[in-house]
Amino acid sequence: MLASEIIQDVRRELLETSGAFWSDAELLRHLNRAQRDFINRTRILEDTAFLTTTVGQMDYQLPENWVSAKLVLYNSKEEETDKDSWNRLTPTSLEKMGQETPNFLATETDSDLQADPAKYFIWNNRLYLYPAPRNPKDGDLYLFYKAKPIEITSTSQSIEVDDSLSEGLNAYILWKAWTKSKETALAEEQKSIYAEYVGQGRRWAKRRVGDGRNKFDIESAIPFGNINPFGLF
Repeated sequence: MLASEIIQDVRRELLETSGAFWSDAELLRHLNRAQRDFINRTRILEDTAFLTTTVGQMDYQLPENWVSAKLVLYNSKEEETDKDSWNRLTPTSLEKMGQETPNFLATETDSDLQADPAKYFIWNNRLYLYPAPRNPKDGDLYLFYKAKPIEITSTSQSIEVDDSLSEGLNAYILWKAWTKSKETALAEEQKSIYAEYVGQGRRWAKRRVGDGRNKFDIESAIPFGNINPFGLF
């Protein structure tokens, strides 16, 4: 859905189409605030990225739209075979690294100090690997992560929230607009609607994998059905 469609819908609710009181720039600013707030609360926006490591370098700048890690993979393939060998890196923290490996900043060429990375932690929007890589390759880090939206600067741009949840953005903008107009009752109504859409967004994110197992599912090679329970003994 385009930003212009959101703004047009909001204008209809505000009973204004001329832009005399509500400029496109102001409504676009509210739209950006709405999208940032909605995605921050629901974490529905996802992205991926390749990074290339350097010999002996521990820290790497994360993508600009990075919010939080979901999965970090390292490709430890050997040049002789040229076959990919992706391995999941174990997340840790600066505190744990300081406790367990206080010399982790040492990156000299050594069997223990340089190797295929096994752990990672995040500090100041940078990704730290341990041990430091010894055999870097192009695109040997692959990141799955939760992302933040890109700023909308034109009404011709598309929003990054799924169309089925776009009414939540409308509600946020109307909440702020009615607040500005001192229409307290209308503002509270739209604030409540927005909160409902935040809940829908969280449920929507969980339901994207429709064939996923639930906590109460039991994994078994024996199908459920007309089975004689005494036949198992």
